[in-house]
Amino acid sequence: MFKRTILGGVIIAALYSCGSSSDVKEFEVTNDTDSEQAEAATEMIQTNPNAFQENLTAFQECKSSANSPADCKEFLAKAVCEYYGIEDLKEGGNYIDYDKIPAKLKELDTWQKVGDFNEENIQIALEQLNSFSKPVLVFNSNDSYVHVVALLPNGNVIKSRKWGDISVPACVSYFPTRPNKSFIKNGINYAFGTADGLEIWMKN
Repeated sequence: MFKRTILGGVIIAALYSCGSSSDVKEFEVTNDTDSEQAEAATEMIQTNPNAFQENLTAFQECKSSANSPADCKEFLAKAVCEYYGIEDLKEGGNYIDYDKIPAKLKELDTWQKVGDFNEENIQIALEQLNSFSKPVLVFNSNDSYVHVVALLPNGNVIKSRKWGDISVPACVSYFPTRPNKSFIKNGINYAFGTADGLEIWMKN
């Protein structure tokens, strides 16, 4: 009787020991997974506050040695992605050309059209840009020559009499045919001749 009691105790202890070991191993695996997810999340949200200036310099250097007008078209997409820590303007691991951006935005569920370039929509876009750090892009939709700019967060805003006294925010503009005229903080009226046909888009 005494032997059976001892044997039973040994078996129970062994089973408890196995169960505890299993629990510890499972906890350790879970911790590793959480750590990897946290590290991946950190990598995804990295931003570069100097991206607009750095890519402007890189763009101008690229154009100075370019062999074709089709060269150096990816720098605006690259600047926007790096500044905000997003990958929306990439395809197959590469940044898309600036003239492909309008079509790309229309495909993405993560972007929406604010509307035409008028005072109400400008104020909506600026609120999202400055208060919630959401990227805002503006492009012309009624011209054979596509140009795209990014509004500059917390940039200067002036009223343009030429544009009907609407607010004109500062923007980032890389000119593919006039790279030396490119800028990162001038008014959007320096990037487009008119507000007619301009569309405002922002990330959700």
